[in-house]
Amino acid sequence: MSVGKEKEMTYVQTIAQRERTEEDVIAWLMAKPTQELRHFMATAWVASLLSPQAIEELYRELTRQEASRSDGIEEDFVEIGQD
Repeated sequence: MSVGKEKEMTYVQTIAQRERTEEDVIAWLMAKPTQELRHFMATAWVASLLSPQAIEELYRELTRQEASRSDGIEEDFVEIGQD
């Protein structure tokens, strides 16, 4: 194998490892409660580990979680008010 091929393989392996790491971090973050996810999203290490696209998707998911959580709270409030 030539030196160029070895460097190319190392580069491809590095990219594959980075993508796997990103997937692992995303899965780990998605398993966190909403408040904890919000905390982690505000840290610099998330930006250093994840691509801008992954961060954007996490923010979308966070927004969905917060919206569904607030919907549940409002429904509980309405139910209590009707009693």
